[in-house]
Amino acid sequence: MGTTIIKAFEEGESGRNEYRAPAAEKALDILELMADQADGLTQTEIANGLGRSIHEIYRILLLLEKRGYIVRTQSDRFRLSLKLFELAHRHPPVNRLVECALPVMRELAGNADQSCHLVVREGQNVLVVLQIDSPLPMRYSVALGSHFPMLETSSGAVLLAHLDGAERELVIERILAAGEGQGTRAEIEKRLDEAARLGHEMRRSLAVEACTNISTPVRDHTGTVIAALTVPFIPQKAARFDLHTVFKRTTAAAERISAALGAAEPST
Repeated sequence: MGTTIIKAFEEGESGRNEYRAPAAEKALDILELMADQADGLTQTEIANGLGRSIHEIYRILLLLEKRGYIVRTQSDRFRLSLKLFELAHRHPPVNRLVECALPVMRELAGNADQSCHLVVREGQNVLVVLQIDSPLPMRYSVALGSHFPMLETSSGAVLLAHLDGAERELVIERILAAGEGQGTRAEIEKRLDEAARLGHEMRRSLAVEACTNISTPVRDHTGTVIAALTVPFIPQKAARFDLHTVFKRTTAAAERISAALGAAEPST
């Protein structure tokens, strides 16, 4: 027709045409860059970190600040707000999960003298969506909203162990490609098969000495494992309960959360 049509897409690695949205890509790049920066970043540091000019990101930063996704500190540094976290928790499945788990986990922490946390899968990582501290003065806990590679945690092993075969294989491939397997493929498969057979994982923490992770699955109304309830057990003189007792109470708590989500009672 004599006119030039500018395409907003390009051919991706899959061979399919993929639409491009440069402004949205810049905004997402900024958010992902800032996710690991607790102290925030200056405008110059953000530009340098993304390999872009200040001019390219200036308007994007103003928009993200206006919409509440980032905040500016008194030292003129930008850091993430809690808006993304709030949006995630407004998502119905996560909101329902946290709502059902909160009273049960509060009771568990009091009846175990240990902290506990609830984890969901996010790609080949895990995300902590709920954390309850031990009532004791000395405690170990993980930060709410933390991400960890799946196989660095017992929570991740439990979640991965209960994926269906094809999806599990795909995630393992990605984990191995990223160098986050914590062992060979055979060792990973053996660990996951054991977690699936037992219905839980209890093993020494890879990150904290003297800590034993107790991780049990949480199921929804379809019987699908959607989360893992984990207690990082730390022995100390003030704690009233031993590892075996805490394991039984953790398992019972996971079953109560599952029941609140509509899961059938486990077969005996």
